[in-house]
Amino acid sequence: MIRLPNVLFLTAITLCGVSAQQSPTPAPPPKTAVVNDKFSGTVTGLTADSLTVVRAVPAKDAVTRKFTLDAQTKVEGKLRLKARVTVQYESPEEGQFRAVHIIVR
Repeated sequence: MIRLPNVLFLTAITLCGVSAQQSPTPAPPPKTAVVNDKFSGTVTGLTADSLTVVRAVPAKDAVTRKFTLDAQTKVEGKLRLKARVTVQYESPEEGQFRAVHIIVR
């Protein structure tokens, strides 16, 4: 068994305590109400400012999402009805989905 002199042991404890006090944990950033997620399916509705996509999976109910489109929405491919797409979107608290990036397959 190794025995440290009391002075070294107390110095080590003091230094650990001081460093913990000098660097408090930063407060977490405020939560934004935006969720980035992806949704894939078939285009069933298309207007200048919105896109409706339906995801149909066998043995499950179809899921429909309506996305808003704006000038910042990036589209890869030709967007048209009945096209298969993957939509990356933001969802603020009010529940309206804003398309950020659309990939037409």
